[in-house]
Amino acid sequence: MRFIFMLFFLVYQNSISAQVVNIENKRIYDDSIGWSGSIGASFSAVKNQVLLINTSFRPLIQFKTKMHYFLLLGDLGYSRGNNQTFANWGMIHFRYTYRLNFFPNYTYKNPWKWEFYSQIQYNQLLRQRMRYIFGMGPRLKILETKKMRLFVGTSVYYEHEDLLDGILNQDFRSSTYFSWFMNFDVKWSFSGVSYYQPRIDLWSDSRFLGQYSFSYRLRKNLSLRWDATIYWDSDPALTVNKSAYNTTLGFQLGLN
Repeated sequence: MRFIFMLFFLVYQNSISAQVVNIENKRIYDDSIGWSGSIGASFSAVKNQVLLINTSFRPLIQFKTKMHYFLLLGDLGYSRGNNQTFANWGMIHFRYTYRLNFFPNYTYKNPWKWEFYSQIQYNQLLRQRMRYIFGMGPRLKILETKKMRLFVGTSVYYEHEDLLDGILNQDFRSSTYFSWFMNFDVKWSFSGVSYYQPRIDLWSDSRFLGQYSFSYRLRKNLSLRWDATIYWDSDPALTVNKSAYNTTLGFQLGLN
């Protein structure tokens, strides 16, 4: 029983933060163009007193030119054991970014971009039967060097959320984020992103997501890494906690 509780807790932490999707750690940056993609998938079956099954699937496709950027991201997961479903979620996120070109006759890269995005998802732990959003807004590159990258963006999006409890939310929200990557020296690095999303007509109804990572290089291809995710919702669905966090400490091995 203790093992089932620990499994539920870990799945809950991963599922609850999917309400706000971190796109920053998926992007192709300005020094790269062309196609990029990846597929992550996992399956596990553990038989102790009961049979526990966990599956996940995370595809990612990106395409970037000097003026345009397309991203398609998916995240699906399922966990079941002891004749009950612990988690069942799915999400598809699409984003298009256009670099604003105020001076077409000049070769410099304008730091301003305009983004359009949409997302559709369902999430049992968040009590979501279906949720979809559509939004747009500007993105600004504050600084980009070999040792530091700073970005800020804001947007307004429409949210339609149909909950399993029979509640229907239809709201407009603002979404503001700040992301960064810093190389203090050859060994230390710090990256993160913070999102703040209040309702336009009721700012006391807001959400916050922060994802942060510290890395210390022990050897040429071996680093010690600490990751943390913090999520907070001032007005969650019934039976859903207002806050959740997840933190991990481990090693990262480079292959090049």
